[in-house]
Amino acid sequence: MAQYNGVTVKVVSDGKSCPMYDDPDADGHENPFSETSPPQKYIEAVAGAKFSVAVTLEPNFKFANCDGVRVTFALDGSGRKYEGDIESTNAIGGSLENRTTYFGRVRKWCPQTGQFQVGDVTFGELKLHERSDATSSLKDIKGLGQLQVCWQRILFGNETTREHHKSGKEPVSEVSEKVLKGKAIDTAIKFAPSSLFSNLQPLIGPIKYTRKEGIILPGLLGKRVRLNILYRSKRTLQMLGCIPHSPSPAPSNRTSGAVVIKPDDSKEELRLLRAQLTELENRLSNTTQPIVKSEEQRSASKIKREREDKENDGQRKKSRRSGPPEVVDLTAD
Repeated sequence: MAQYNGVTVKVVSDGKSCPMYDDPDADGHENPFSETSPPQKYIEAVAGAKFSVAVTLEPNFKFANCDGVRVTFALDGSGRKYEGDIESTNAIGGSLENRTTYFGRVRKWCPQTGQFQVGDVTFGELKLHERSDATSSLKDIKGLGQLQVCWQRILFGNETTREHHKSGKEPVSEVSEKVLKGKAIDTAIKFAPSSLFSNLQPLIGPIKYTRKEGIILPGLLGKRVRLNILYRSKRTLQMLGCIPHSPSPAPSNRTSGAVVIKPDDSKEELRLLRAQLTELENRLSNTTQPIVKSEEQRSASKIKREREDKENDGQRKKSRRSGPPEVVDLTAD
């Protein structure tokens, strides 16, 4: 989760809060009030998993006499935004449930049935193709792979009646590699319909709802705070350096007779290794005792060597030739 001045943002998937990782390319100049360079966090996106976003105002959040806080969720830069208000009258002194707004279930118009569908948002796989795609441009994928969460202190104005949009830009599900230009994006948001908003009855007229107008507070307290959450697959997070690579499988403890020391039980393995080394040393000392000859054995060996030396000397004398030495004239023709 991410926290900023008493506001906590977390993404929940499969019933668990997704760990948020720092941006490895952050240079320290991120500004939460900036439209172009707000802080960024990375989360792991598992294809097919449903998710929701929760924004909670902690007890130390300062309302500064505002009527409430308006939270806005934007998906993949599609231009469609979802709003939720946290009213100060309910939040001050109330439970965390009253201080939290959620995003996770959306309404979507289905032109085939002429009805609104209600469903969950999920992480999906982004399909890449090599052909040039005239329908996708850099503008279309500017916010691809990104959840933007904004919040702002406001004063409530008059209530107005609004209508759910019947049309809207479809989320990007495939894109050309040429348009993507090497960006490390491999996931996209999908819509998983679960029911029809009008309970399978033909839609008669537009679906309307009321919303209080928001009046922005002057000064720094009225500025909009932004946080970008970039969702990527585990493999992409490893490539970006957000998370370490998966460790290689540990070798077997009996490979080639060697003892492998594991980090978690290194002390016990080291004790066993020392015991085995001591046992090997004892076996070696028992099988390689030095041979000590007795005094009689040394005397017998000495007499035998002297006898062999005399016999060899006599044979050399017998082999010598008698008579004058033979002279060879090397100057003769």
